[in-house]
Order: sequence, then C-alpha cells, then structure tokens
Amino acid sequence: MDLKPSLNKADSRKLGYIGAVPGSNEDLGRDSDSWFTPRKYIDLVKQTLGDIDLDPFSSKQANELIQAKRFFDEKSDAFKQVWFEDSGRVFMNPPYSRQLINASIDIFVEHWKNGKISEAIVLVNNATETKWFQQLLLESTAICLVNKRIAFENRDGKHVSGNTRGQVFLYFGKKTQKFNKTFGRIGAVLKRT
Repeated sequence: MDLKPSLNKADSRKLGYIGAVPGSNEDLGRDSDSWFTPRKYIDLVKQTLGDIDLDPFSSKQANELIQAKRFFDEKSDAFKQVWFEDSGRVFMNPPYSRQLINASIDIFVEHWKNGKISEAIVLVNNATETKWFQQLLLESTAICLVNKRIAFENRDGKHVSGNTRGQVFLYFGKKTQKFNKTFGRIGAVLKRT
C-alpha cells in the first residue's frame, strides 16, 4: 500500500479557497461563482470608470451595489448575449470555478480586442501561472497588486473567511494615471510601457 500523498490530486476537504468545502456550496454561501465584491473596491472602480455600463457575470443582488446599467446573471447567460452594439465600460469579477473562468476570460478578451469594450476593470485571483491570467495580463494597460487578500462577501453581505489567494485588479483603457492614483491606495500599480 502506497502511503505517500498523490502530488497530482488535491484533497478538496483540505483546500481553503473558494468553493472547496464539501457539501452544498449553496447552503454554505461558498459558491465560487457567487462571491460579491465589497463596496470599498466597487467605489474605486467607479472612481476610475465613472458609470459601469455592464457587469457581465453578476446578479440582481450584486447589482444593487454595483449599479451597472446592464448586467447578466446566470439566467441571461453572458456567453449568449451581445455585450455592446458599439462599446462600453465593464466591471468584471468573473466566476472563479475552473470551467467558467477560462470561458469568461476568453469572451472578455475577445470583446476587448474587437473594440466592443472602451474601458474595463477586471478583478481576479493573482494566479499568474494560468493561461487565463496571462491572457488578461498581456491585454491590460495597468494592474494593481492588492496589498492584502480581499474578504469577499456572501449573499447576506457577510465576509467569507478562508480566502487563501491574493487578488489583482487589471485595467484596460487609456486612463492609466487615474487608475494609478485611485488603486495605488490599495496596492502597487504597474503600467504597461
């Protein structure tokens, strides 16, 4: 009998990151696709972007705080929608489950490259080794490496503990100085040269 732990498989009961608790994520409020961004970070996003035209991976409850002109939820499905006829400003805290984050980053980058997004801020874990993070990084014009882990909120507005990853805000647009001034209060900002 081999008593060595497998290096290729993680024990989900021992993982502290989002959605890794066994059982019903819905009941525990730990659904990795349903963590809410706290108000203080949304305020920084609004200070940089002004109005938010679209939050593509959201909910009615989340939009009460974000106040995007449009949002897509699970029922309206961002993957099946026309994001903009022309272009607009986006705030995106994508679903973090492995299957959905890859697809959400792909569709975001496609809209950015096609000029359908004029300006955006994306909040993700600092998973710098992943393909999706590298996609975002190569397209962004500035990033903020947040100086502490964000305590996301669950549906009832309470902070969810156990976040073992740091976060990054990636900026897409021409207002890099404004992004630097605003987000420089919460971490180091790096700009593309």
